[in-house]
Amino acid sequence: MKISSVHEMRALDRNAVSIYGIDELILMENAGTAVCRVIENEFGMKGKTFLVLCGPGNNGGDGFVVARKIHSNGGHVEVVIAGARDAYKGPAKKNLDIIMRLPVKIRDITSVRSLSGPVSRSEAIIDAIFGTGITRRIEGMHRDIIERINKSGRTIFSVDIPSGVNGDTGQIMGIAVRADHTVTFGLPKRGNMLFPGCDLCGKLYVCHISFPPEHYDNGAIKVAVNKPPPLPARYRDAHKGSCGDALFIAGSANYYSAPYCGPRARNIHRQRNTEARMPPCRAH
Repeated sequence: MKISSVHEMRALDRNAVSIYGIDELILMENAGTAVCRVIENEFGMKGKTFLVLCGPGNNGGDGFVVARKIHSNGGHVEVVIAGARDAYKGPAKKNLDIIMRLPVKIRDITSVRSLSGPVSRSEAIIDAIFGTGITRRIEGMHRDIIERINKSGRTIFSVDIPSGVNGDTGQIMGIAVRADHTVTFGLPKRGNMLFPGCDLCGKLYVCHISFPPEHYDNGAIKVAVNKPPPLPARYRDAHKGSCGDALFIAGSANYYSAPYCGPRARNIHRQRNTEARMPPCRAH
């Protein structure tokens, strides 16, 4: 499976619009649908209570789609906007306008105190605060929000990547959401796969949002993970001489001796342990 950088994923999104004519509204609708499908399968939706935290940009727009679909599927949903409403543009603004016409409670948060009620009423939280493009440390009110939801004890679903995880490096930008489930779109991003971000994703789902396969499975994206072949069955009385041979391709320009030193160090360790267990020699 290919693994994309943030820049590569943005290029895929742009090309989906310019080359294939897939409208941004369709991409956002498909992203929200994918998140809701995971919520339904993993948690259920009808009759349950959800809090959707929406930050600025398209990640928040995905959250608006999720809120609308939770409402239409019989769930109880409350939306908290962690940003300025007039900052939304394009498909994100369109989806905000739609849910503002629905009987869905929407509130703007000005301090973490105003989050206590919505969190306490919720059974699950959808994190749509920040997406993969975050490059600065999270401070102030947004930091307080993430601390609050991490301490909530609620099931957390993150949209694309846990808020606060750098999409390229997996590093935590001061603080990050600890999700139970993360739904990423098109391709996994490097931040979904690299630690410590990988550990914060919980169970990761990769959902396609109508990109044609040839669009994302192309030679321009160089990073990928392979699917290792299954190991052969091992007999219970097997030993090192009956299990075949192994080839190690390892090391780098600066650490070219690591493949040699690792096994050698283990052999020395075993030898020393064996010598320690042997009785001392006696002269005859």
